[in-house]
Amino acid sequence: MQPLRIRAHLRNGYAAKDPWSPAIDGILAAVAMRRKLGDEYISSAAQPSKLQPIEGLPLEVCRWGDLWWYAASSPIIVGFAGREKKAYHRRFDDQYERHLVDGIRRVMTAAGPYKNTRLHDTRVICRALEWHVIGDEASIRDLLSDVEQIGGRRGIGYGWVTEWQISAGDPRIARGHRPLPVDIQESQDGMVMPWGIVPPGRWRPIECWMPEERHAEA
Repeated sequence: MQPLRIRAHLRNGYAAKDPWSPAIDGILAAVAMRRKLGDEYISSAAQPSKLQPIEGLPLEVCRWGDLWWYAASSPIIVGFAGREKKAYHRRFDDQYERHLVDGIRRVMTAAGPYKNTRLHDTRVICRALEWHVIGDEASIRDLLSDVEQIGGRRGIGYGWVTEWQISAGDPRIARGHRPLPVDIQESQDGMVMPWGIVPPGRWRPIECWMPEERHAEA
């Protein structure tokens, strides 16, 4: 294991709902689980009851009592050019109603899985996104070879990765510039909120100090 800087060069920037996404340990975990589960990955990921912490990634594991997490920083924006918060809507497309499970006679769009929803994201225009980690370079390169896009709104072209680069990184950033449990965080800069420190991010969120957004030159 060694300190590494992982940089994703982007075609059009990326979209995310918060400054701490996309998480590099989450990206690597998604690839590892997709390889392990195959076609079952999508249905498994969509069911919160099946969420379990993803162990065995090629990253250093940090421990504090019963808690553990990977030495992987939050994203750092490279060549920042601006951001825009956009709202969009998810509506049920009734032309697909005939493909639903037999026995459904009415589709509820005011509640439930087919609810019409107004959502939002933040679209960041930048040249690249980078993370610092402590891990095994060869294994990380192998997992990233499956990743062509990151973040949200991939269907409209955001998060498209033109090149992955891995070089020497900073262990202090890898271990410190990330959400950390409030009980061990020495610095009290930033905000406190519930956060999942182990991928998948929805698994057992705990109170964390959240790092402030960080930029780097291209």
